[in-house]
Amino acid sequence: MLKHKQFHSKHADMARGLKPLVTKPQLLIPMALIHVIPLALTIHGVFKLAIYHEQHEIERERTKQARYATRS
Repeated sequence: MLKHKQFHSKHADMARGLKPLVTKPQLLIPMALIHVIPLALTIHGVFKLAIYHEQHEIERERTKQARYATRS
């Protein structure tokens, strides 16, 4: 298949995929939520992981300082 035919078939597939949203606009908000909720959870998880990592590093440094303080 030539490139221009692939291009046209790709756009035809995209148009067919959007047709239900055009005919039933009430589906737009639920479809958006289906995609936004996992994204929001991922972003939240990344920030929580960064915060816990920072707290872990602080606690590790405290433990090191406590060990060296008891040796002296």
